[in-house]
Amino acid sequence: MLTEIVTLPSKGRLYPIDSPLSKGEVEIKYMTTKEEDILTTQSYIEKGIVLDKLLESVIVTEGVNVDDLTIGDKQALLLQTRILGYGNEYQIKYDGKTHTIDLSTLGEIGKSEFFNNSQLIDYELPKSQKKVKLKVLTSGESNKITQEIESYKSKGLQIGEVTIRLPYIIQEIDGNDDKDFIRKYVQEDLLAIESLGIRTFLETITPDIDFTTDINGEEVEIPIGINFFYPSFKS
Repeated sequence: MLTEIVTLPSKGRLYPIDSPLSKGEVEIKYMTTKEEDILTTQSYIEKGIVLDKLLESVIVTEGVNVDDLTIGDKQALLLQTRILGYGNEYQIKYDGKTHTIDLSTLGEIGKSEFFNNSQLIDYELPKSQKKVKLKVLTSGESNKITQEIESYKSKGLQIGEVTIRLPYIIQEIDGNDDKDFIRKYVQEDLLAIESLGIRTFLETITPDIDFTTDINGEEVEIPIGINFFYPSFKS
C-alpha cells in the first residue's frame, strides 16, 4: 500500500493534545479502484456524504474521525488525495474556455499560531465590547448546520444561514455558555456589523487551503465536487 504524509494547515494546533490530529500530520493512501467505486456510489452522492466516505477510505492514521477535522484540514486532505489519485493538473471551464490548473501550486492561508491545541479563540465585539469565544467549526458541525438548514426548508420555514451558523461558532458571550442564551442573542441582539466582523476575523485567521486561482487577472474559485476527484464522472 502506497501512502503519503500530509501536513495539515492547522499544524495540529486546533485539536486537543490527546487527539491524533494534534501531531499536525495525517497519513493517507493512494486512491485505488475501491475509492473510484465510492465516488460513483449514488446513495453517497444523494446524501451529500461521498467526499467524507472517500476520506474515510484513504486515511491510514489510526483514530482519525473525519467529523473531527476542521474544514481547512479536511480541504487539505481532499486536495492531496486528488493529487495522489490523478496528478497535479486539473481543468476548469471559465469564461467559455478550458483552463488547466496546477493543483500543487495552491497555498495555505490563515494563522495557525493563533491557536494552542484548542478550536476556541477570544474576540471582542467591536460595538458592544462584549467578550466572546469563537469556535473553528469541524466537518461534523458543518454537516449538522447543513442538516438543520434543510430541516427548516422541509418545514417551509425561512431562517437565514448566518442565524443558524453563528450559534455553532459563538461558544461564550461574556462568560455565558448557555446555548439557548447564545442563540437568542444571535437572533435578537447581535449587530450586523458584529456578525460580519466575526466572520471576517475567522476567515482571516483560520488555517485552510486557498482554492482560488488567477485567470486573466481575475480571482476564480476552484470548484470541489465529484468531478474534482473523478474527471470522467458523469452525473
